[in-house]
Amino acid sequence: MTEPIIKVKGLHKYFGPLHVIKGVDLDVMPAEVVVIIGPSGGGKSTFLRCLNYLEQPSAGTIEVDGAVIDAREPGRGQRHHIRELRKKAGMVFQQFNLFPHMTALGNIIEAPLTVKGMPKAQATAKGEELLSWVGLSDKRDEFPSRLSGGQQQRVAIARALAMEPKIMLFDEPTSALDPELIGEVVEVMERLANEGMTMVVVTHELHFARDVADRVILMADGAWAEQGPPGELFTNPKEERTRQFLAHIL
Repeated sequence: MTEPIIKVKGLHKYFGPLHVIKGVDLDVMPAEVVVIIGPSGGGKSTFLRCLNYLEQPSAGTIEVDGAVIDAREPGRGQRHHIRELRKKAGMVFQQFNLFPHMTALGNIIEAPLTVKGMPKAQATAKGEELLSWVGLSDKRDEFPSRLSGGQQQRVAIARALAMEPKIMLFDEPTSALDPELIGEVVEVMERLANEGMTMVVVTHELHFARDVADRVILMADGAWAEQGPPGELFTNPKEERTRQFLAHIL
């Protein structure tokens, strides 16, 4: 039987006295697309940032493709494990976070060159292939200021893929985009899902959740309120909390 590629056990996160994530567990299978929805302030983005250790969890363990980190592990051992985990987990943010002084291609090849020590010719070939994959071959030498938001986000996806991650984490990847640009980013994410990438996506794009997710999780008040296949969760939610949330946005 296939093992989960992501295993989260007993994850807690406090910001001072504020208990933002309250002991959640999550197993994600290889090639599964899990979409997390829910009200603002419910802990969705914090959970995702803990998965990649951009936020230090207060308690719990996270395992990604065999790289295990315990939140209470001492610093030096933990730093090594965080590096291992980040090699396996690509992340795309709400704000595109591209380096403004680098071209589209430069942004994509930076990490393979500096982190992996890849030869420049190899990194460039890989970068050009990824630009083509996200439909931006003609923007190879453009700087981010010359790109639309949707184009910047597609470069950001290509940049994350350049590290050949086993999983991709998306933190509200379309929420900073004008409505007419959302489709071009969602289309790239759909292709990624169809090619078998394991994905955990925090989003307000319910049509993406409905069309692409294998499982949708409603997160509220720092915990899972309900989860299930999108067809079930959207049409026949079991929990009152889910019904209230969907009534507001559908």
